Amino acid sequence: MVSKVSMVPHSWAVDEWPTTVYPHRPNRGKYIVRAFRTQLIAAGALTRIGRDLVVLGTGYSSWLSKQSDKVEGFEIAPNRGAREENAA
Repeated sequence: MVSKVSMVPHSWAVDEWPTTVYPHRPNRGKYIVRAFRTQLIAAGALTRIGRDLVVLGTGYSSWLSKQSDKVEGFEIAPNRGAREENAA
């Protein structure tokens, strides 16, 4: 079994957000960093190297997985039909 952490790059500059990592675009990645800066720093997911803000992959992956607790039981409408059909 492949760990999700191994799929995330070791680190990357916020300006060069990889398309393989949520939210998949540099402009959205910058928003995540602005909106959750304190939480990302506390999780060991964000650091500054010179003038660059750098995301540390392991810390970001851990922080991202902890965010799933906030949406427990959340289902979007397109998923409800598929789950109900599979349960029947």
